[in-house]
Amino acid sequence: MPTHTQGVVEIKGEPSSRSLGARDDLTLKAAFPGSPLHDMKDEDVRKDFQARCLGGQINDGGHTFGTHDVDYSDAPNMEEVETGGGGLPASPWVPNITSPGEGSDPTNQPPPPDGYGQTPSSTPFTGVGALESPKGTSEKQARHTLGDYKLGKGVGK
Repeated sequence: MPTHTQGVVEIKGEPSSRSLGARDDLTLKAAFPGSPLHDMKDEDVRKDFQARCLGGQINDGGHTFGTHDVDYSDAPNMEEVETGGGGLPASPWVPNITSPGEGSDPTNQPPPPDGYGQTPSSTPFTGVGALESPKGTSEKQARHTLGDYKLGKGVGK
């Protein structure tokens, strides 16, 4: 867990009244009397964020994406990706580069050239990059909770 936490909605320290660079609690409450922040606690906001953003599903009511699982439980296992012609990728790592021919009907796309894209390239940055399966990394990330992240250290390491 991190060694320091930031205040979220609770006032830390003594209430102030308009000294330079300080908040004015009474004026804020008067300006926003209906704000739910006046009755909320930091721990309640953290729990709500964990439930709504880091766990479970988000449903936009059909606006754009419908229901989205934030744990990516449907992430692909790279060993199970179907490949070939007919609009399928050349491999789990690259698209099929062959032309589907006149009219651009992907069902007419031939298989990729032999051996094309069968070896994932290593990542140019830190980490395992393309060598990891999204299924495995998603399962690890799904276990993260608010406060797990530390400067310079990956979660679960």
